[in-house]
Amino acid sequence: MPPNLTGYYRFVSQENMDNYLRALDINVVLRKVVCLLKPDKEIIHTGDHMVIRTITSLRDYVMDFDLGVQFEEDLGPVDGRKCQTTVSWEGDQLVCEQLGEKRNRGWRHWLEGDRLHLVRRQRRWGHTVQVLGALGEACAASFQLLSGASSGSSGAMTTSHKHPPAGFKS
Repeated sequence: MPPNLTGYYRFVSQENMDNYLRALDINVVLRKVVCLLKPDKEIIHTGDHMVIRTITSLRDYVMDFDLGVQFEEDLGPVDGRKCQTTVSWEGDQLVCEQLGEKRNRGWRHWLEGDRLHLVRRQRRWGHTVQVLGALGEACAASFQLLSGASSGSSGAMTTSHKHPPAGFKS
């Protein structure tokens, strides 16, 4: 059974973001802004339905979807595109496949203890990027669980945080 990812996660680190965005032809100004952001994540996971909020000082981005069901994702505010997106489980990893104007993009989320990991990637020549910089570009980020379900929990979080939970000190 896949883990319940419900929780509020504080940004910890990211790697290779500028190179990844450059490979996707994102303009230099937007690349610089994105590289400065330190997004938090709020995930609400109830059965086969998920809401993933990416929270930044600039703007929030919300993905609201049913697992395994393709939907149109409007990434206009992020990078000016729309795509057909499907999010599903591969073992204990949440995997997103995006089809659209900029081909072969997607991401993976997984938990290791209370640390949420994210790898964004593009594929080239029909191969999935497994390591940063191989057969395309990928970038990695990690987030620390602040509140919500711990790894392996099946409960759902019922509260929503615009800001980190009270008492958290960075």
